[in-house]
Amino acid sequence: MKNGIPFWFDGVEAPAYPPLDEDLDVDVAIVGGGQVGLHCAYKLKDSGLRVVVLEARRIGRQATGRSTAKVTVQHGRRYSTLISKYGEGDARIYAEANKEAMEEIARLAAAMEEQAGLDVRAAFIYAADENQARMLEEEAQAARSLGLPARMVFDAGLPFATTALLEFSGQYQFDPYRYLVGLAPLINAPIYEQSRVTEIEGESPRRLKVNGHTVAANHVIVATQMPIVNEGRYFAKAFPFAHPVVAAPLPADKPLEGMFINAGSPSHSLRTAERDGQTYLIAAGGEYKQGEEEDQQRMMDDLRTFLEKEFGIRTLSHAWTNEDFRPMDGVAFVGPASSDGTLQVATGFDAWGITQGVVAADILAGHVIGRSHPASRLFDAARMRPVKSAREFTKGNIEAATHLVRDKMLKRMAVPLDDIAPGSAGIVDHNGEQLAVIRHMDGSLTAFTASCTHMGCIIGWNPIDRTWDCPCHGSRFDEHGDVIAGPAVSPLKFRLLEGIEDEGA
Repeated sequence: MKNGIPFWFDGVEAPAYPPLDEDLDVDVAIVGGGQVGLHCAYKLKDSGLRVVVLEARRIGRQATGRSTAKVTVQHGRRYSTLISKYGEGDARIYAEANKEAMEEIARLAAAMEEQAGLDVRAAFIYAADENQARMLEEEAQAARSLGLPARMVFDAGLPFATTALLEFSGQYQFDPYRYLVGLAPLINAPIYEQSRVTEIEGESPRRLKVNGHTVAANHVIVATQMPIVNEGRYFAKAFPFAHPVVAAPLPADKPLEGMFINAGSPSHSLRTAERDGQTYLIAAGGEYKQGEEEDQQRMMDDLRTFLEKEFGIRTLSHAWTNEDFRPMDGVAFVGPASSDGTLQVATGFDAWGITQGVVAADILAGHVIGRSHPASRLFDAARMRPVKSAREFTKGNIEAATHLVRDKMLKRMAVPLDDIAPGSAGIVDHNGEQLAVIRHMDGSLTAFTASCTHMGCIIGWNPIDRTWDCPCHGSRFDEHGDVIAGPAVSPLKFRLLEGIEDEGA
């Protein structure tokens, strides 16, 4: 099994873009080369503006490329909730915007090499009991009232029993990495990879620090999943979660026609993909908090048990994890984060960022060129909705504070050094400081301070991806200490381990 390598990346040769090596003066700087960033650049390609895309690592290899890549307006039981919280008008705006985004993706993918794996599929939510079935019926009624193609069915060919299913017809699935690799040449703007933005300062123009150089931009769009800027304090408004994702050859006697997700918990999300004449099952498991190795293992074990029981799958070809952020009031934050409107963000897609990312790009690009969007008010990044968000806001920030105190002060995660096996890692208390220690296969050790460089929470080891993940606000670091995903922008601090081997703790 290939741990930490998403199925979509394996065997794909993608063109490399150069790192930024000079100062630039542009109209629009887009930070992040994923679904939001590239679509935003694409929507500005005929504007006459000077646009640049700055990607910290590689195009398409972050959240979008690690997803299950369902191109659908079916976002769980979303529409009954939206109608209840915001009314039918706003729910309709959400539905129509995502439907338009879905069709735009399909149109672009159809013109790419191998159509970027685009396939028409129905999207299903399946119920395991009568209570879940009743909730799906409510969701079906809500979706139909908004003009979406939703209906209840009682069989969709799954190899296990279900009570009922909610079907959205005419949806799509695709290969997210091939899609973004295919989209990049179409944006008509320079792309720089390995070009991490570490600071954004000033106004009119704003100045971005990248690779020791400065990019001056009249507009900055931060499309980094969780914004790397403090404006808006979105790390306190959208809360991180993760789930394991796996791929495996699908047994011939267990066909799967459609995209599926269950109505219960832990979640099981299913779809297929073709590769070299073989059909693969792509499956995502239940949620857990990043940096919590035991919770991750529990969700991975649950997913493995489910796949073996229902599909007879015992051997996986790929395993990886993906993370997203849940907004405190149920709707993503998209648009200006600054009072002058020149700094914009997009975050909080709640695991449904494929179409929402395109909606966000349309809103962001529209703001730059002075074009209004029907969904701008609903997604307003500067909104305050205390009644609708109080519960999740309180819950999310209490969890972050609890991690900070429990892990940093009480050293809950610390283990004896001898407990870290070759090829593994853990948190060690050394001379009063918590260290993130990796024991390599030859027995040698590498250590960093275990404090996340964003706000100091104690990171935890992710053995699937071999990364250090922060449970508070979702930052991720590779095993060399370099930032993978923000809001952190600085690497972990390296620590010498003189004498630690002798201590054994």
